[in-house]
Amino acid sequence: MQTIILANNIVTMDPDVPSASAIAISDDGRITAVGTRDDVVSSAGVDAETIDLGDVCVLPGLIEPHTHPDLCAQCYAWVDVSGFTHKSEASVEAALEEAVANTPGGEWIYAFGLDPMLTEDLGTWGRKKLDQIAPDNPIAVMIQSMHTIFVNSLAFDAAGVDDDTPDPPGGGRYQKDQDGHLTGKIEEAPALLPFLRFDAPPPELMTSRMWDQYERYASAGLTTIGIPGLFTPISMLGVFEAFSERADVPIRTVAYMRHHQVDQTEWRPGEGNDRFTIQGVKLWYDGSPYSGTMLLDEPYLESKLCCCTLGIPAGTTGHANFAPDELLELTTRLHAEGWQILTHAQGDRGTREILDLYEKALAGNPTSDHRWRLEHCALISREDLERAARLGVTPSFHVNHVYYYGKELRDSIIGSDRAAGLMPVGTAIESGHRVSLHADSPMYPPEPFRLMRTAVTRRARGGEQIAANEAITAEQALRAVTIDAAWHLFAEDRVGSLTPGKFADMTVVDSNPLTINPDDLDRIEVLETWLSGKRAYQRG
Repeated sequence: MQTIILANNIVTMDPDVPSASAIAISDDGRITAVGTRDDVVSSAGVDAETIDLGDVCVLPGLIEPHTHPDLCAQCYAWVDVSGFTHKSEASVEAALEEAVANTPGGEWIYAFGLDPMLTEDLGTWGRKKLDQIAPDNPIAVMIQSMHTIFVNSLAFDAAGVDDDTPDPPGGGRYQKDQDGHLTGKIEEAPALLPFLRFDAPPPELMTSRMWDQYERYASAGLTTIGIPGLFTPISMLGVFEAFSERADVPIRTVAYMRHHQVDQTEWRPGEGNDRFTIQGVKLWYDGSPYSGTMLLDEPYLESKLCCCTLGIPAGTTGHANFAPDELLELTTRLHAEGWQILTHAQGDRGTREILDLYEKALAGNPTSDHRWRLEHCALISREDLERAARLGVTPSFHVNHVYYYGKELRDSIIGSDRAAGLMPVGTAIESGHRVSLHADSPMYPPEPFRLMRTAVTRRARGGEQIAANEAITAEQALRAVTIDAAWHLFAEDRVGSLTPGKFADMTVVDSNPLTINPDDLDRIEVLETWLSGKRAYQRG
């Protein structure tokens, strides 16, 4: 028996039938017809069940192509020191002191979300400060961007890291002062992981936490996610597969491994089912704007925020996590095995060098539809965007940097000249790209309509416009969280638009994002989500 969904306003993202008032869905959860009420009802037959959603807007299920449910499951269980919660350094310190008071001596304390931009007057953090806060406990405090942690002396002892420990390969760094002593600041995953391994929740607890995160995604209006790089053991792929087999799963998953995990599994590109697919591999070429590790042509500004609060030395231009020959060899191998390749690249030099390597790898093994991705793309020139389009490489933008930190990036981190091209979504579309937008949770909450608002208005949290010339239309922004995001995941044949033959994944909201005032996009309320024609989430 077919199901007919009626609504006053259905936005399909299908150019053949851009708007509708009815959708017919088969027993297997696929769309069989889209159009007017009369046409769809008459074609479905008298036995069809009709559900009238009324005066709402129905969208294709929203898609987040870059998020980390495993990190969310871990970090959201730590002490919350984020700028979303704490507006002063005293408040952050009080949260940590409370955790210390409630934790037996010798046990680890982990905290997440330290944020020098959202928390006012946050001073210099490092080993000495944390030794004072937690004299009897090893402690690790991760900043909001996830590329840096600060630790105390007991943490260094537990991890076996001292002043003579060399930086690990792959871009990790143990920052040292001018006398060669560890400051407590640790940069990038290879250096972070020895400290994070002490927090290893039992598999059943991690599974429960990740299911909670899937429900959070659904409440934000999402129906499909991409996971770029597992930060948990490769066995966690089995958890995602098990989720996909549950009748009540609210989310489809497309997963990407870290490069060293490829040889730890028998999964091959594109394997899985309709609700879980293993698609590719994620690489990290540079780091974060807020750690001093994104790779730039010109140095970071010598501002108080950079030099004192963020601990970025004068003259810093960031660094690459791979030697060029090493990364070319790795990329060539992954390409030959058929993996889609995603590479984290933030700085202008970082994005350019990655494209150089991509170009060499593709020259040796040309393909026409590889859809390699550049992740985040804070700074990338028009020339490199045009070159990326020619190479079949596509950008996914971490555009909420503009909203949360745009003013700080412009005034204190990269300067106004470079900030004029910050997150150049508009230029990317002009260059022929199908772009996607992402929130990169747990860095930012999974809020697709805030992503849209930021891309359309270019407003930072204080209301100022940052790189206003890079604004895009509401329709382009909606494409970037529906059909074009699906294309980034090689899933456009299944989801991303309300088209006959695709799964009936839908997000039901109270307002039409194409007609609402752009400044109100982030106020749109998610009422329901549907997966394969079944209600997966309902508000309240």
